[in-house]
Amino acid sequence: MIEPRVLKGFRDFLPETMILKKELIKRLESVFESFGFVPIDTPALEYTEILLGKGGGETDKQIYRFNDHGGRDIALRYDLTVPLARFVSEHYGELNFPFKRYHIAPVWRGENTQKGRYREFYQCDFDILGSNSVNSDLEILLTIKEGFKVLNAGDFRININNRKILNSFLKKFDLLERSADVLRTIDKIYKIGVEEVVKELSENLKIGISYSWDIINILGLDNENKMGFTGDEIFETFEKYKSKLDNEEATKNIEEIESIFKTLKEMDLLNYFAYNPAITRGLDYYTGIVFESFILDRVEFGSVCSGGRYDNLTGLYSKNVVTGVGASFGLDRLLALMEDKNILEKKSTKTALLIFNLDSNKMAFYNKLADYFRKNGINTEVIYEKQKIGNQFKFAEKKAIKYVLIAGEEEIKTEKFNLKNIISGDERKSLSKEEIIQIIC
Repeated sequence: MIEPRVLKGFRDFLPETMILKKELIKRLESVFESFGFVPIDTPALEYTEILLGKGGGETDKQIYRFNDHGGRDIALRYDLTVPLARFVSEHYGELNFPFKRYHIAPVWRGENTQKGRYREFYQCDFDILGSNSVNSDLEILLTIKEGFKVLNAGDFRININNRKILNSFLKKFDLLERSADVLRTIDKIYKIGVEEVVKELSENLKIGISYSWDIINILGLDNENKMGFTGDEIFETFEKYKSKLDNEEATKNIEEIESIFKTLKEMDLLNYFAYNPAITRGLDYYTGIVFESFILDRVEFGSVCSGGRYDNLTGLYSKNVVTGVGASFGLDRLLALMEDKNILEKKSTKTALLIFNLDSNKMAFYNKLADYFRKNGINTEVIYEKQKIGNQFKFAEKKAIKYVLIAGEEEIKTEKFNLKNIISGDERKSLSKEEIIQIIC
């Protein structure tokens, strides 16, 4: 006999979890569509060459890769952004730009598992392609903010940075050619701490201990403030950066992100955001603004919505260079976080009404009655076979169905039914179908 088991880093979802997941997806979809984003889908499998080369060293190692029956080198997608680049390159002539898409689907990474982190997980991506405007960056940030509002997972903070600013500092230290390695190392600062980051910079990247500390200090990372700079501190930090870099290109890069924060302040939304120079995002394809978002009382769960600008992504697949900015909610991490906070109302069913079976010969009537309620927006089930009424109540209670309809011979004849709320115990008799709809809805 084969032992039933799942692979490490993967998991089954019972109905109560899937109902919650679908509810969160529904909430996010409503936000995305309110901003004008439209849904797309792409295959789970791609040619490996499509996926390699844009994620970066560590990500490439985490790809699930194999040969199919035709001997083709294929892999499971590790995110939804690289397949998007392939999608846009392939369908370029069919899309209207700026193209605003969302995509909610599973991805796979062979990484170490931890709390709220699995090898198969859902991403909820939303992107704006074909716009260089800083206002498209702003709209992504506003969408993130609205997403957190409808998720209702707790107070949150959206941490923002810009790789152009980081690269300006690296240019000052003659490290621009090694920017990818340096930024990936800085990105680890909240996982391994300042001392370990300096050690990696100085020993692994051979930058030198004094230069490494200079990078940390000049960026303001030495205080290990996980939530970055907030309020007026943001604008004070930008002024310090301008004086330290003192060149036209760097000032332009700083003013680009500064304009976003000024707009957020004018909109009275600044308290949801922070400037955080430690946010670099480890993936190589980010070229401008980057961001990570945290639930403030569960920072240890890590970022639950991240992303950034990736102006050169489509250049790998097409001569049509398409700029882009986007973000992704980590749905499974959010679920784990909300479960940890015990703020989810678990449901084992979406059924609102259960029709009891008091006479198996009346199944046509029961099903016709159920069809009527479904057409009026009430999810309805019928018990298949006649059984003791006590057993039917137990079934309803086990599934946590709130209302049960009891229809014996007399009720069927008069079409006046008994309705019981099994949670409150309240029972009402001789109700019409229309009255039942009013009560349940």
